[in-house]
Amino acid sequence: MTKFLPIALFCLTSAISFGQSPHKDRLIDYVNPMVGTDFHGHTFPGAAAPFGMVQLSPDTRLDTWDGCSGYHYSDSTILGFSHTHLSGTGCSDYGDVLIMPVSGYTADRPDNTIYRSAFSHDNEIATPGYYQVFLQKPQVNAELVAGTRVGMHRYTFPHNTKPQIIIDLQHRDILLESSIRQESPTVVSGMRRSKAWSEDQSVYFYMEFSQPVDIYKSFGNDGALLTFKESKTPKSSRHGYAISHSGNTVCAKIGISSVSVENAKKNLHSEMFSTDWDFERLKSATEQKWERYLGKIDVRGSSSVSQIRTFYTALYHTAIAPNIFSDVNGEYRGMDRMVHKASGFKRYTVFSLWDTFRALHPLFTLIERERTLDFIKTFQTIFDEGGKLPIWELAGFETNCMIGYNSVSVIADALAKGIDGFNVEKMLDAMVASSRKKEFGLDVFRENGLVPAEKEHESVSKTLEYAYNDWCVAQVAKYLYEKTANTSDKHDTARSYNAKLEKYKAIYDQYSHSALYYRNIFDPQTGFMRPRLDGRWLTPFHPEEVNNHFTEANSWQYSFFVPQDIQGHIDLLGGDSLYCERIDKLFSVSDKTTGRTQVDITGLIGQYAHGNEPSHHIAYLYSYAGQGWKTQQRVRQILSQMYTTEPDGLCGNEDCGQMSAWYVLSAIGLYSVTPGSSTLVFGSPIFDHVVINLENGKKITINTLSADSSAPYIYAIDLNGRQYTRSYIDFNEISDGCTLTFHLSDTPDKSFASSPADRPQSRLSAGKFVINPWFEMENTIFSDSMKVNIASGNPTDSIFFCIDGDRYRLYTTPLTIKANTTISAYAVSPSGSRSFTTSTTLFKINPTITIKILSKYNPQYNAGGPQGLIDGKRGSENWRTGGWQGYQNTDFTAIIDLLEPRTVSSISTGFCQDARSWIWMPRYVEYSISQDGVDFTPVGHIDNTVDPQDYTIRTLDFGLELTDGTAASSPTPPTCRYIKIFAKNFGTIPSWHLGAGGEGFIFVDEIMVK
Repeated sequence: MTKFLPIALFCLTSAISFGQSPHKDRLIDYVNPMVGTDFHGHTFPGAAAPFGMVQLSPDTRLDTWDGCSGYHYSDSTILGFSHTHLSGTGCSDYGDVLIMPVSGYTADRPDNTIYRSAFSHDNEIATPGYYQVFLQKPQVNAELVAGTRVGMHRYTFPHNTKPQIIIDLQHRDILLESSIRQESPTVVSGMRRSKAWSEDQSVYFYMEFSQPVDIYKSFGNDGALLTFKESKTPKSSRHGYAISHSGNTVCAKIGISSVSVENAKKNLHSEMFSTDWDFERLKSATEQKWERYLGKIDVRGSSSVSQIRTFYTALYHTAIAPNIFSDVNGEYRGMDRMVHKASGFKRYTVFSLWDTFRALHPLFTLIERERTLDFIKTFQTIFDEGGKLPIWELAGFETNCMIGYNSVSVIADALAKGIDGFNVEKMLDAMVASSRKKEFGLDVFRENGLVPAEKEHESVSKTLEYAYNDWCVAQVAKYLYEKTANTSDKHDTARSYNAKLEKYKAIYDQYSHSALYYRNIFDPQTGFMRPRLDGRWLTPFHPEEVNNHFTEANSWQYSFFVPQDIQGHIDLLGGDSLYCERIDKLFSVSDKTTGRTQVDITGLIGQYAHGNEPSHHIAYLYSYAGQGWKTQQRVRQILSQMYTTEPDGLCGNEDCGQMSAWYVLSAIGLYSVTPGSSTLVFGSPIFDHVVINLENGKKITINTLSADSSAPYIYAIDLNGRQYTRSYIDFNEISDGCTLTFHLSDTPDKSFASSPADRPQSRLSAGKFVINPWFEMENTIFSDSMKVNIASGNPTDSIFFCIDGDRYRLYTTPLTIKANTTISAYAVSPSGSRSFTTSTTLFKINPTITIKILSKYNPQYNAGGPQGLIDGKRGSENWRTGGWQGYQNTDFTAIIDLLEPRTVSSISTGFCQDARSWIWMPRYVEYSISQDGVDFTPVGHIDNTVDPQDYTIRTLDFGLELTDGTAASSPTPPTCRYIKIFAKNFGTIPSWHLGAGGEGFIFVDEIMVK
């Protein structure tokens, strides 16, 4: 076999990835799609058009967290090239319809252990819309290009080789249904329906080949092997370098659809006719699309080439998702799995909204306003088909991943910035309906004024995000109220007109009030947002601890998420100076976290974690307290330290463009701290000259003047030639074009924009808000008696309490509790406003029983300590709320002491299984009894009957009746003082699980003895 060695590729790859741009007039030449493919960036390097349906890219792995996009830079083999990929997500999906060129393949099924091929990064090129790699095993040069709804492959095989192509429909996720057939000598079509993150995804495909298939070998519904005759066409040259055996080439082009093969065919032919095999034409067309997108912001000038490369690579990554989902005829498969048609707009998918509401969508309100309108119209169809607005929608399926209902942020932000070409009234109804769903703690948030930690996991993060989301709903209601009040519709009667105003005002008042619920989890003693568990502050509490009360974060990182009421938060922390000192400390404390290992928490500066979204706005908060120079300093630090032009150039998950959007906005000096408002906060722009080309034809020009390019500090600003004294600007001041000039220095001007009039504003009226009272006691379980104090967030409030449902009375002195008791309390302000009711239930430990645990439990999962296993409180199926004790990589052993010999009729121990979270039922449980606590006699062995591969969260009691003859000793109830419980840990996680090689957990609660 003649070896294919495109030597000239070395030079070109080096130029594109690391050296000077070969075409200074083309923005795409500054882009390196390899950025983020290493470390934890989770990007892919393959071909895609801006917001395209097809992402045609190599797959190097099927599993592991760093394989979410299908590709990781550390890998050395390629499995093939599939047509759908996610960019920077933390969960795996896509990788549909894999194609792999091979030679001499004889297996009777698609086997990636056989057809995978080694490759080298030295023979790999990635540019916007194009990807090339040399596959060492079949000696094939593979080239890929993508249009909006089409992908095209060009495979150059060695001379004297019969080209073969494998189509593997089993590749990647769980296959629910598939089919494939040869329609003609040059056409293969089919579909695959699969389950992964999206539990029901359908991809239909229509594939055409540049030459007839000589031998079509079916692998049933799993795929096919296509063998072609060797081409005898002469050698040629492309791209300025010689291809040794370019004559033996097979091309394939494919259209995909969520609806049907026919639609996939229409999608293909909308960009490439059957007779069109011009690979270079499609490549050029896609490059032009990228050039137009990147040209929306021109930062070329005298800035460093490295900064320009980082910027345009980031801007490139902001247009990978969301992806167009509707076909060329407007059809798509909706949330109800039925076929719908988008009329007058394009339907999109892949809405990573917990991430992207923060910076990506605010960026789009600046440079992609028409597309933003399509996103919002997409949201409406998602609500119409699925009953709620999207949380994390993927391929027409709601994954319910992450927290909040942050689609409302995108909607409110669009309205605040003048994008209103949709039915706002209908959308407000959808927002309200979505906010009132009885799921994910939304209902308990409204019932309690916060999310109590014992009722819902990630309670602090959910409380904070629901409060902000509610503020967004209020802004839309305010928009409609003001629009209705200032206009009159001739079709409206006075009655309907007033009814509308009353409706909007009621929604505004209600949701503005609930936007203040964050105050119920602000602990005035520590100054942190802290979980409230069973009516009291979670104790012990360590702000650096990562646990199930926060979403991919800890209290340090989430305590600053109050974008709707930053001034209120400043006041709670004691004013401007103390607020800024708290942010200073965030950046300066140790970067070590405790508690649960959370791989998302990366890019740390102190406890600031730029690798994950909850921290992204924090550097800009200084400006709200009059210390904008610290914002400028920290933003510059993050820009320079957390982004590079290398494959590991992202410090965390790209998250569908959010990580890159932060860079884009911060690099040009504008950031939206509170999406839903029109305020843009100034950072520290890094480019000498920026031109933002708006869709209305106007331009925003941003000039930066400084003696030193590294100077970060603003000391003066000009707006259209006039002095501008603020540290922020309103979107409406720049939306019709303007010229902003920043004057920077290498020393801070601490007086610039320090006065309250020149600071950005974010404030809610809290006049009628009353903070929920809380209980102060050592624990919720006690042995003799318990002293309970009831405290309030405001010393002027009166507290009223009741015991066990009796009448409420004024609280004046601490309570002494001596039996199982439920206490409820609420606070009343001097003006008569009332808080929500807080309740706690205290349990008196049975004095005739104690427990000694011989195993070591994970402090994250302690169930209140050893006594928590015999306190009478059962852990719920939602184990994240803290009712279970967790043991990892160890068996569970405990000894119950009855204090005196007693007759025992039954023993039972409860366990939980959540295989997805590494928690399994014990393999078996053994019970033994003893009189002296030393010599134990076995009385029963119970094997587990729950399938380890059952991913349903479930609880099960392993119980033993000692009166039915099953006990090893006797059918007569035995007498004993000590009972030993032993539960065998599931052990090392097997290969069928994503956590293979890790160690399983036992979760136990409650031990019951009769």
